[in-house]
Amino acid sequence: MFETNDAYGITIHLWEVLALPFYLLFIYLIADAVKRKRIEQNPFYKYYVWGIFAKIIGGISFVLIYLFFYPGGDTTAYFQSSLAMKNLFLSDFSSWVLNEFGSNSYEHFSLFTWDTSYPREYMYYDPKTYMVIRLVNPLLLFSFGSYLITTILLDWIIYAGIWRLFIVFSDHYPNRVKLFALAILFFPSVIFWGSGILKDTVTFSCTGWVTYCIHRVFILNRNKMRYISLLVINLLIILLIKPYIIIALLPGSLMWIFSSRISSMKNAALKFLIIPFITVIAIGLGSFLLSYLGSYMGKYSLENVFGTLIVTQNDLKQSYYHGHSFDIGLSDHPTEDEIVGKLPAAFVAGIYRPFLWESGNVVMFISGLENTLILILTITSIIQMNIVALFKKLLREPILFFALSFSIFFAFSVGISTANFGALVRFKIAYLSFFLCALFILIKRKDEEVELLKSSQK
Repeated sequence: MFETNDAYGITIHLWEVLALPFYLLFIYLIADAVKRKRIEQNPFYKYYVWGIFAKIIGGISFVLIYLFFYPGGDTTAYFQSSLAMKNLFLSDFSSWVLNEFGSNSYEHFSLFTWDTSYPREYMYYDPKTYMVIRLVNPLLLFSFGSYLITTILLDWIIYAGIWRLFIVFSDHYPNRVKLFALAILFFPSVIFWGSGILKDTVTFSCTGWVTYCIHRVFILNRNKMRYISLLVINLLIILLIKPYIIIALLPGSLMWIFSSRISSMKNAALKFLIIPFITVIAIGLGSFLLSYLGSYMGKYSLENVFGTLIVTQNDLKQSYYHGHSFDIGLSDHPTEDEIVGKLPAAFVAGIYRPFLWESGNVVMFISGLENTLILILTITSIIQMNIVALFKKLLREPILFFALSFSIFFAFSVGISTANFGALVRFKIAYLSFFLCALFILIKRKDEEVELLKSSQK
């Protein structure tokens, strides 16, 4: 007899609690073996096991809050829809194959029965949402249909991409490993909102993989075929779930790749002459790629982005999101000039809101505390470094440019299109770690320069 798929029928059974230690032990043994194998060559692997279990604790907390504090949400709907897919796998494998790898059509939807239960229709017929269900439902075979254990297994798998992101920054700045561990592995919002069964959890991991593969292929020139394949797979997953992330990734990625070539040149005059040329090439190539991908991006393509912005913002103000709405002052039908004028307010919203006084519950209050910390770090970095010094540093350190451009562009996009704090704190995890890493690079680097100056004066 299969599980039912009621609106609020998900719970945690006694067998799940009893089975949980065995799953955790299995994950620990594998993680510890990986750490022991790598830690001699890479000391920062001391954070590897801690990072996994921080992610798992975040997942358990996420499950408990969405089962017993919030009245369900997208995460439970994803699980219930995945549960229907798992039931279909066990009852009619050929029908599961059609739904897993075929189109999400009415014909394929009719293959579900009352015995298997049905996926949520609004999720099934949305290709981007249904992609998450395609990815998650095989895990239910190993979790025996448990929402709690499925979440933990997903966290374990997606941690691989997050760890790769940590590796990239740690390789570039080995003296800031502790700070990067905080920004990427242990920052509360990133742990919590990046540990549930959601689009953001999957795409954040894929973004980490994309960053890692760019670093391996174009910067280090290592094992190109393997990492090109991983790069394509993760870009494809992002394109199928949240294609606008690619728009945010492109400018910084291209400049990172080209700038790394420039930085290897020894002739300073040649560097100065080639930078404008490379910039034009990067902009042109980025525009071409965005135009080429337009047919895949649909409402997120460049020609449709403003209409999508209006629809998204209005939707996020609705009461069914169970959150607090806010308004940066856009009209119901904003012009391009109006949107440009609101970019500063959008950036502030995308990075620093909700403020402490805007917190409506414990989760928002914790986010408010984090945002206060980020604001203090930002002000500190501005005080320590003038614009000329920042520009020079961006030219010298392409990965810093990549992290800043990706996070700032994404923050503008989220701030301008999001009108709900509940959605805002979730969307921020895609770029928050990048922005924190950039701040830690700027602030810590300035401290080192001061220490170097003092030592040279002795």
